[in-house]
Amino acid sequence: MIQEMVNGSIAVLTKPSAQTFEQHERDNLVWALIYAVIASVINGILSVITWPLEAGSVRAQLEAQGLPPDVIETTLAQQGNIIGLVLGGIFGTIIGSLVVWGLIYLLGRAFGGTGSFGELAWGISLFSSPLAVAQTIANAIPSIGGLISLALTLYGVYLTYLAIQSGMNLPSKKALYIAIILAVIGIIFVCFTAGLLAAALLILSGGFAP
Repeated sequence: MIQEMVNGSIAVLTKPSAQTFEQHERDNLVWALIYAVIASVINGILSVITWPLEAGSVRAQLEAQGLPPDVIETTLAQQGNIIGLVLGGIFGTIIGSLVVWGLIYLLGRAFGGTGSFGELAWGISLFSSPLAVAQTIANAIPSIGGLISLALTLYGVYLTYLAIQSGMNLPSKKALYIAIILAVIGIIFVCFTAGLLAAALLILSGGFAP
């Protein structure tokens, strides 16, 4: 089954079209999750490997924000903990994947889609799992890593649009509407998360102290 999914990933990534997704479509939620978890484990290992290259810049950023030394050391230790990264990644991937796939499925049904949840999950996992690994590698590349990661994100949005057409049996226009809604939700979520993180850093650094 893994080999079948790898072959499907290569196909949809190199020859992206709704027809390609249809050719490699399967109704298998369990293996879609397994594929996503495998990517998460690989990402955890890669993060630990690349962490020494990033630790210096992260420390400098935390020091610039005025965080106490003990908070900085705790944060750095957590970032380099392979067990925490892998286990956290596994549970986060399972929950996050089910939430995202469920949201896309509900939107698809609202627009008249007739596909199954397993088919949609399988199609999305074929590209989202390898792209997640590729983004982890890209983020470790100095200078241009951010641009590569952004390009991979945009490509992922396009592939999501195609996967929705195939997995939910929807015409291209309705799939596009769903992709736009998802992009807006994603932007709002990122902004909200960034705001919470900024507030937490201010609190830790005593930024709200009188």
